[in-house]
Parts: sequence; C-alpha cells; structure tokens
Amino acid sequence: MKPLPPLETTSLARHGIDRDHLRRGQDGDLGEVWEAGATAVLGHRGSLLVASGGLFLTDRSLVPDAQTEIYLGQDPTGTRYIGIDLDDEGRSAIDSRLAADRDHDASDLLTAPGTGIDSIEPVWLPLRELAEALDDVQVSLACELVGLGNWHRTHRFSPRNGNPTVPTYGGWVRRDPEAGSEHFPRTDPAVIVAVVHTDEDGQERLLLGNNAAWEADRFSLLAGFVEPGETLEHAVTREIWEEAQVEVVNPRYLGSQPWPFPCSLMLGFTAEATSLSTRADQAEIASLRWFTRAELTEAIATGAVRAAGTVSIAGQILHSWLENE
Repeated sequence: MKPLPPLETTSLARHGIDRDHLRRGQDGDLGEVWEAGATAVLGHRGSLLVASGGLFLTDRSLVPDAQTEIYLGQDPTGTRYIGIDLDDEGRSAIDSRLAADRDHDASDLLTAPGTGIDSIEPVWLPLRELAEALDDVQVSLACELVGLGNWHRTHRFSPRNGNPTVPTYGGWVRRDPEAGSEHFPRTDPAVIVAVVHTDEDGQERLLLGNNAAWEADRFSLLAGFVEPGETLEHAVTREIWEEAQVEVVNPRYLGSQPWPFPCSLMLGFTAEATSLSTRADQAEIASLRWFTRAELTEAIATGAVRAAGTVSIAGQILHSWLENE
C-alpha cells in the first residue's frame, strides 16, 4: 500500500495549555490560584457550558460549594484555569443561577440569540459536538476537564480497601486519608487501524466494520484496547484477527488522539491485509466491507454509508486514505 502521511494535529489532539504541574500543590488546595484571578470552566457528565462561540468562562463567585476542582494549567497569556466537574446538584445550582440572571437581562430581546456554541445565553453541549469549534487553548481545557471529571466520578473509593478517597494535587490525584495511598488518573490505550489490501493491479481497498451496537449503515475503522503484556504492534495484529479474521502485516504508526469517552488514548495505525477473506466476529462487529476509494467516496456522498467525521481519529485516518491517491 502507499504509505499514509503522519496525522496532522487536529480536533481533540490539539494542545494550547501549559499544564503547570508545579502549581497543583500537594494538599490540593487551589486557594492561591483562585486568589490570583483564575478563570473557571464548567463541566457536567461529559458536557461543557458554552456561550458566544467558546467555553463559558466565569470566576469563583458562580461556582457552587463541594464540587470537584481541577487545576487545568495556564494559557500563553498567563491566564490560569480551574475546571469544575459539577455533580448533579451543582449543575442544578448553576442552571438556576443562570436562569435568574437571564430573567433580569433583556439583551436577548434586542439581539439574535444564536444557537449551539454561538448561543448568547450559556448552553450545555457535549464535547464531541464542540471539538472542532473550539480553539487550541479551549479544546485542551475541555479534554482535560472531561477526562478527569469522568475519572473522579468513577474512582471515589480506594481499590485497595474500599475507603472513600478525596481529591488532592489540584485534582490530579485521589488520596485515601486513612491509609495514605494515592491513586492516579487512568488512560486506556487503544489502537485504531486502517486495514488496506492491495491487489496485483495496485488497487487499494480499505476494510470498514459495522459495530454490533450501531445502525446497519454506519461503518468505521476497526479498533481495540491494548492488553497487558503486549506491544502496540501486536495489539494491531491481534485485534484485527479477533474481529475480522484478517491477517495483517507491517503495522505503521500514524499519530494519536485523546478520546476522553471516558478515558482512552487512541493510537492510529495502518496495516496491510494479506487477503480479502474476512469473517466478522458477530460479538463486536456485525459486518465487514471492503471499499475502493471510488466506492467509499460514492457511498458517503449518497448516504449509503455513514462514516466517521474528522472530530475523531477514525475519520481523520479514513479521509487521509481517501485523499492519498
């Protein structure tokens, strides 16, 4: 196959924040950061509060008590940010406060309110819908807050003894106050692979799979988690065999992307299939299809196939292959 170029840093892979780890503090107290004029970013269960084309930014006065605070770092101008992962009560308190402010403000009667991220009034939107609209700084903040928020919500107890844990180190560690053990955020590596077969005439075909949980017309690259004790390259060959019964060779790394849904790091590869023979495992993958570039371009254009968009590394690799004539 013709090698694909390395992935450009796009969408969720963009980065614009100095994480400034030395300011996290061992005791987890962010009082000094707040006093220095930190800006708050608000998140709730994978969604973020946005307005006027970007993240809704506020100060400490709007933040409810007893919420998880995470020091996210500083931008190139020196502005420091604290992410607030709201629990359900915190989200309700924010919504009530914003509704009260809205009732006292007639500006929306005088200007076009906008919709989605461009709404003048703050609205909640999931990160998947925001990734390509946010700038480098804000997409960094959003990925940090969503990923760490997911971790905090699911790791409130020590895996060693079941004791409740508390956030420390600026929200980057959870500590068992009784035993003193420290627990760190997890990131699950997963490979995602453009499997390509090249025939004797040089015609390339890309293998796409329909996940058993998806609609029948939705297709994407094959992917799977890296298991303990294996290399990334072995994960590529193993996952493709397990899901599609396709033998692949020459795995080549393209790039990576954080995927905080809830805590993955997606590692993009290409691999060369030794034959066109396939068999879907019927557990994760319901069906498999090979596409030439012309076939896939037409199927996407007509709506016969719904393929991943460029917000994800799957879509980025897929479109890179389509353009790599």
